[in-house]
Amino acid sequence: MEMDLELTHTETKLKKEMKHFMALAIMSLAFGAMAMAFAIATITTNGLALTKTISNIYLNLVSLVIGFIVAYFSLRYVISSAEVLSKFDEIQDEKIGEKNLPHEKLTGYIVKLLVLYRDEKPQIKRMMFISKIAGVCFFANALFQTALLGFNLYTGTTNLIPAVGGILVSTVMGMVGFFLPFSFLKYSVCWDDRLAKSKEAEIRIASFMEEPQ
Repeated sequence: MEMDLELTHTETKLKKEMKHFMALAIMSLAFGAMAMAFAIATITTNGLALTKTISNIYLNLVSLVIGFIVAYFSLRYVISSAEVLSKFDEIQDEKIGEKNLPHEKLTGYIVKLLVLYRDEKPQIKRMMFISKIAGVCFFANALFQTALLGFNLYTGTTNLIPAVGGILVSTVMGMVGFFLPFSFLKYSVCWDDRLAKSKEAEIRIASFMEEPQ
């Protein structure tokens, strides 16, 4: 009975970890795609401006260079995040949604996730960091839109519903982007602890395999 309860607890915890990881990966892809879209828009706008006028040529060139740099790193980030998500999808098959998974199946998931976390740890840490930055940017955008809304209301030149909608969307995205990594952090600490214990186990097994002198 105690063994069944322990397995159920482990299964519930594992599914929560996987849901948080999936959310982090999806949000990372979304933020990366947004950054790439912003970079492409910057490149397009400043590229067209260079063909029409030379009055702000230096500003356009600087913006163009920044746009290409952001586009390059955003593309790399999206690709690396997509690779992590693809590997995660290979682990998360349909059977993970079942209840009362067998002990062997549960252990298999834990081992596979441990390997994934070990191999992709730098990228996962990067995803957590980028998510926080994106959250701050969305919060800043919400504040800017709020200030702009106040100014437009004062001058009487605004459409209230779209403006409030934009503020709400930016606020929600900011909250998700900023607080999701903190929510995932506790699971990250658990995986770090599991990695350390797995290394200790490998050392012990290696010592057992040594031939006696």
